[in-house]
Amino acid sequence: MASLHDVALLAGVSKSTVSRVINDEYGVKEATKIKVRKAVKECGYVPNQVAKDLKSSKTNLVGVIVPRVSSHATSQGVDGLTAVLEQAGKHVLLASTHQAHQKELEYIHIFNQKRVEGIILYATHLDKTLVKAIQNSAVPVVLVGQDGSMFNIPSIIHDDIRVGFEAGNRLVSNGCQTLGFIGVQGDDIAVDKQRSQGFEDALKHHDLELKFHARGDFTIESGYELAKEHLEKFPKLDGLFCATDRIAIGAMRAIQEAKLEPGKDIFVLGVGDDELASVCTPTLSTFNYAFDKAGENGAKLLLDRIANKGFEMSKMVLTFQNIDRQSC
Repeated sequence: MASLHDVALLAGVSKSTVSRVINDEYGVKEATKIKVRKAVKECGYVPNQVAKDLKSSKTNLVGVIVPRVSSHATSQGVDGLTAVLEQAGKHVLLASTHQAHQKELEYIHIFNQKRVEGIILYATHLDKTLVKAIQNSAVPVVLVGQDGSMFNIPSIIHDDIRVGFEAGNRLVSNGCQTLGFIGVQGDDIAVDKQRSQGFEDALKHHDLELKFHARGDFTIESGYELAKEHLEKFPKLDGLFCATDRIAIGAMRAIQEAKLEPGKDIFVLGVGDDELASVCTPTLSTFNYAFDKAGENGAKLLLDRIANKGFEMSKMVLTFQNIDRQSC
């Protein structure tokens, strides 16, 4: 394998000059550049990319932190951001926290040690500790799914309050009078607090009250268990809004076990348009979020921050689509 010394010998220049040409540094004559590049080609010399990156402080690496890789939202988002970053010559390092908050902090620290150029964080919460970790990061961080704009953290978010409000309107328009909400952990501002807030605001607008706000996790099993529990407490329940589609699918199984029919006895809505929503029985009415666009725009916003431009925009809010199926 050809070395830097071989290239320098063939080109008739010093090794330092070869290095400066390879790293495209200022101050080398054009004629010398041509001579060195010709020698590189003739020798078949391959530059050491690691050493080159260390010298230029540019690694072309971007860290992406997600709560779980199995999520429909995550897979679509990662597909979207990867396409943008690869086109820009960047490589993605993907880390899953398995929904452990401490892991978010750890991976921000690890990615800084790995000398990534920026981080995209799909956060499940936003507390003082996480905000401090982001603000102390040596590289720019973009949030997807949670709003950190009040802390000057660029963010891509979904219109979660409005989707909750629309869910309330859709259920009430189907004649629902006794309504409940099944969410996730309370520190998830977007998925639990904002979606439930919009839902409750819609019910108040129609002079109705929310009968219960149950909290579980993102699984089908959690939706099943919580729906089963609250069907016993609220036998007149006729409308149910779930923070995610998988929670809603579990809830519909509990409704069916109670000898009731989703979409007839109890109207059910989810969020996310998960691939299971169109194949479960009955099919699930939901809201389609542009998860791929969230990833794409998160990547574009991060690239702007890496290039030290685009500071005029701190937050992008993405809209949604109503998906009408059998459950509502």
